[in-house]
This record gives sequence, C-alpha cells and structure tokens, in this order.
Amino acid sequence: MTTTPEVRARRRRWWRELILALAIILFLRTFMVEAFLIPTSSMERTLMAWDLVFVSKLHYGPRLPMVPLTIPFIHNRIPFTSIPSYLDWIVLPYKRLPGFKPIQRNDIIVFNYPADDIMPNSPELGPVYIPSLKENYVKRCVGIPGDTILIKDGILYVNGKPAYKPRYHQVRYKAVTQGEPLTYRVLKKYGLRPPESSNRNWIAVDARTYLLDLPEEQAQAFQKNFASLLDTFCRAIDSVGHYLPQMYPHDTAFRWNLDQWGPFYLPRKGDRISLNHYTLTLYRRLIEAYEGHRVEVAAGQIYIDGQPRTEYTFEQNYYFAMGDNRYNSLDGRFWGPVPEDHIVGKPIFVLLSIENWKPRWDRFLRAVQ
Repeated sequence: MTTTPEVRARRRRWWRELILALAIILFLRTFMVEAFLIPTSSMERTLMAWDLVFVSKLHYGPRLPMVPLTIPFIHNRIPFTSIPSYLDWIVLPYKRLPGFKPIQRNDIIVFNYPADDIMPNSPELGPVYIPSLKENYVKRCVGIPGDTILIKDGILYVNGKPAYKPRYHQVRYKAVTQGEPLTYRVLKKYGLRPPESSNRNWIAVDARTYLLDLPEEQAQAFQKNFASLLDTFCRAIDSVGHYLPQMYPHDTAFRWNLDQWGPFYLPRKGDRISLNHYTLTLYRRLIEAYEGHRVEVAAGQIYIDGQPRTEYTFEQNYYFAMGDNRYNSLDGRFWGPVPEDHIVGKPIFVLLSIENWKPRWDRFLRAVQ
C-alpha cells in the first residue's frame, strides 16, 4: 500500500512540530522557568514537602549549560536507576546571563547542593562535582556577600544585628508535662505531623518530655492552652561548647553546633584575605572545591597551586542559606556558604501541592513569600 505525497507531508509536519515544541520547552526550561518538587520539610511552613514550585531563572540571570552531552529534561540520573544522564567529556566554564536583580538578603533561592562531593545527596549515584548537575535545594538566603553570619543561643545575627524572622520561622521547643502524655490527636491542631510521617516535626523523648518544632505564634498558643498540664515549656538550645562534628568547617577547634555557629564572613568576588591557620580552616573548602586551586601546608607555609602565598583573592561571590524550619534543615551550618555558580533561581509560586497523595487545595497557585 502506497501513501500519497499529502500524507507523507503531513507526517513530516507532525515530526517537525513535535521537535519544535520540545525545543521550545527545553529553551524555556534552561533559560526562563522550571518546575521543582520540594522533597523535604526544611522550609516548612513557608514551603511544604511535595509542593510543586515554579522557579524563575530570569530573576538572577540564567546560567548557561555546563554539560552539553546530557539527556534533555533529565537532571543528573536516569529515573529509578543510578545511571548518570550525562557524559562529562565536555564541561564548559560557568557563565551567567544578566538577570532582573541581584540576590537580596532573605530571598528564597533554589541552588545546587554544594557538598555533594563530600556528603553525596544520592550515594547510589556517587559524588557529583559539576555544579549544575548537583541536586536542587531550596532555602532562604539569610546572608549575601560581605555579610558576617553569627548564630548565638539559637538567634541568627547578620552584621551584628538580629536577622529578619520569616512569618513561619520554626524553632525547637522543649515541653515537659506534669505526667500526662501528649498524643498526636492533641498535637495535630498545631501543625505537627503524625508519628509515621517521613517529615515528622516532633519527638517524644520520654513519657513526659517532648521536642516540638513550632513557629512562635503556634508555640504561644500551645503554651497558653496547655498551661495547666505543662511543668516546663522553653526553647531547646544547644549549649556553648557542645560540638557537632557535622558542622562546618568540620574542625574540632571550631566547636560549633546548630545554635552556636560563627562568626563567618561571606566573601565577595575580589575580597582579599590574609592566609593563616584560622582563615585557611574557614575558607580552604571554598578555595579548593569551588575555585579549583590546590592547597598545601608545609613547614608552616601555605602553598596554593605550588606557590607560597600569604593572601588569597576570591574569584566569586558567596551566600549563606538556611531553612525556615531551623531544626530540620540541612543547610549552611553543615556545609558552609553557597557559591554563586551554584545558584539556580528564585521560586515564584506553588503550582500544586499534595500530601499522602491528597491535594492541598489551599496551596494551589499560591505565591511564594
């Protein structure tokens, strides 16, 4: 059976139209806007786990592709496998087109997870070294280049002043009852999740003691409503000197933890620092992992790329990101600052949202604050 020229022409048009449509979608995804699914509760209640958000790449300027040999529409691995979706035979240098605005303090930002080479986000895939292929994270940018970050007794300070508190800023409270246990039936009205939740935000330490992650307004309501049942209700704060080895810069000389962290100066492009044991401990990762230099120390002398150096000039800007849900957030306290070349874009609105496969209608088409 033969086909007429008209049928063959229609088939060719169909394929051309499909290819054109895919090319347009790929262009929009690469340079303008992309949808991301929020996987964890680190930004709860500002952004919820399983919110699907649209992220603008135009606000801060679209980043040009770094790896041309990649499967379109797939981030870094073929779904449901540990097979990379790219070939790193060609890796292009970081370039960014002009954006509408610079990143501002307290913006919510999407960025590539910086520490994938030392703490892989997907161990089955292995460490990812190319910035644009690392997993996408979303946090609040609490510090911009030139800022000094300090967390003291659980309070965030930026340049010596208490930082802005987001509306849904959550911290951890310790509740000790007079003997009566707290059940989920009681706790759920305050936004606390069921015990089987993968993003649980409360812990029963024992029959009387509970750790609750709550915004200040909810905490005040909880304390008021259960005053007659509570023996103690206060902030749960890690003490000075309680060292957590997971904390950046991963050195016992800096006995930092979730509530006692810093001070840490965020370098600007062109900033020059003196190199000594203290500054090298703080900034060595930036120099080696993000700016691509070899650092060695011999006989008390610091060498960079084999040359003795007493100073170092930074080659890009650095930002500090934290989750609004401060005690359930893998953020800058663990892996330090976010380099400029890891910045993806700005989330602008929630397209849709689900929980336990049920829609959260009140979050559909909601602007990201």
